[in-house]
Amino acid sequence: MIAPLPSTGWQPAPARTLPVAVPASLRLRGLLGQTVALAWAPKASADTLDFTLDATEWLRGTGDYLASVAASVPTASGQETDMRVLWATLVNGMACLFLSGGAPGTVQTVLVSVTTQQGRSLSQPVSIAIHSTSPATPAATAPCLPDGTAVPPNALALSNTVILTTESGCPYLLA
Repeated sequence: MIAPLPSTGWQPAPARTLPVAVPASLRLRGLLGQTVALAWAPKASADTLDFTLDATEWLRGTGDYLASVAASVPTASGQETDMRVLWATLVNGMACLFLSGGAPGTVQTVLVSVTTQQGRSLSQPVSIAIHSTSPATPAATAPCLPDGTAVPPNALALSNTVILTTESGCPYLLA
């Protein structure tokens, strides 16, 4: 098992980083635990920002690391101003997303799915409120490969215009 490599060129914003909470175990008492609801800080429709989930506590004591991350916005309705995931990647062992758009005055749900090197998986819904005081803005676009694959900031690059990719066309990442 290989530990995540540190990403030196880009860092997630600590103000928008949430720990993946470990729910309390109440089974011994015959009680059912409540689902842990996570929410990132609100954003304006025009904001294009990074949001991060830190799985350190969830994986504590396992020797395991995140191996992949994917994200979607199940509350999107097909509108130009819907919140959009521009890219999802691993940075310094954390699941990092770049989000844009969102209809003002709504609460959007982002479903973040992670898989570890040892095969653990988690699908974590995270809420994010969109300020009602800002106008609706179409979601931005991310830098992309010619086939439309988004290029996150930790993609390995030979130059400003050449991104290293796998045989399947995905960018190689510095996790």
